Amino acid sequence: MSEHRCESCGMPIDDGQFCQYCVDEQGQLQSFEERFERMVQWALSEHSDLSRSEAEEQTRQYMRTMPAWKHHPQLQ
Repeated sequence: MSEHRCESCGMPIDDGQFCQYCVDEQGQLQSFEERFERMVQWALSEHSDLSRSEAEEQTRQYMRTMPAWKHHPQLQ
């Protein structure tokens, strides 16, 4: 059986499109800006050797691979 993943961040999930970290209180996907900033902050916390600009570029590259974001204008 293949593993089901969040279409926004890639985290393994049981069902649905998005994980609990990528949605708001109503279950809707967070804005691009909010998701981008949270993912940049995660990258910085996981990789202390990254600069902010490096973390942003890595996040952009990763988000381009995610179904929820691959066609977002800020990633083109």
